[in-house]
This record gives sequence, structure tokens and C-alpha cells, in this order.
Amino acid sequence: MRAILIAALAGALLVAGCGSKADQAAAPATDGAWTIDKESSRLGFVGAQTGKEFTGEFAGYEATIVFDPDDLPSARIEAVVDVGSARTGERQRDAALPTADWFSAKAFPNATFSSSEIVRTGEGAYEARGKLTIRDTTRDLVLPFTLAIEGDRATADGALSLARTDFGVGQGEFSTGQWVGIEVKVSIHLEATR
Repeated sequence: MRAILIAALAGALLVAGCGSKADQAAAPATDGAWTIDKESSRLGFVGAQTGKEFTGEFAGYEATIVFDPDDLPSARIEAVVDVGSARTGERQRDAALPTADWFSAKAFPNATFSSSEIVRTGEGAYEARGKLTIRDTTRDLVLPFTLAIEGDRATADGALSLARTDFGVGQGEFSTGQWVGIEVKVSIHLEATR
């Protein structure tokens, strides 16, 4: 369960396309800048606890996205995810996620993703390559995603798997996969306007 949250967080950061409308509106207008539609977007994750899958999502996140398919060298994604906003719908699990054994939200309230490059991998397919930081641990990350742009509206979908232990998520008895799975699947669905 906690493993999933960490993966979700990483996924959210990777997707980095999810930002609040207020945050996006406050950013200066830039060619290729996008404003996330949070009502239609989702940063989700899937984990396993005692062999049973569970799902969750992060409600709190901000992002700056500059993306023009015709100018990929100028594209960038900067995302911040509030790790304390992870929810799975199970009270005990949700109460545990922000604790020191898992995200340690008091010490490390945010997970961040910063892209170093975005590359085209096929028709409507891309990879955001950059650094993901969770619990003060930074790792290289590649987020594959698809993108469809119609006029001034874009829809992006991406998914990846993370090992929560690569970021120190799951301490003590939770540092192995005995109770909570190591792999966390992160999915991102973003809708944005420019």
C-alpha cells in the first residue's frame, strides 16, 4: 500500500503535467505554456499489500509545463507533489503513508520532478527524461507518454513502474516486499489548455 503511494508520487512527479489552475495562472505567459485542467486530470498509482492490489491518487500537486512538439529543445516540466495528499480510500493506510516509515511528510513534504529533456519516440509518443526526488533521494527517471493536441487542448497519458525502496519509502519491517510490494505502478492522465 505504501509502496503504491510512493510510486504514485513518483509517477505524479514524472507526469509533472498536473498543476493547480491558480499556480498555472500565476506563471508568466510563455510560448508553449500549458495550464492543467485538474478536474479532468489524475495522478494515480497501484500497489499491493499482503498480496492484494490497491489504488490511490495524489490530490496536491503543482507543475510548470512548457511543451511545443515543434520545439522540443525548449520543452520543460517542473513538478512538485505534496506527498501528504496521497489517498487510497482506506483509513489506516492513508494515516500511515505520511509517517516516517513511508513518505516522512514532515521531514520531506514534497516530491519533485525536473525534466532535462523531452524526446519524441514515435507518432504522438514521447519520453520525459529527468530527475525524481523523494525523501531527499534523487534518481534518474524516464516517463513515456502519449500526447494528442487538438487546437488549444492537449491530452497526455503516461505510465511507469517504480521501486519504492529506491527512494527509501518503506522503512524497518516495510523495507522488504513481505507486507507491501516493492513495485508501484504509476499512471498519469492530463488534460491541459494553452
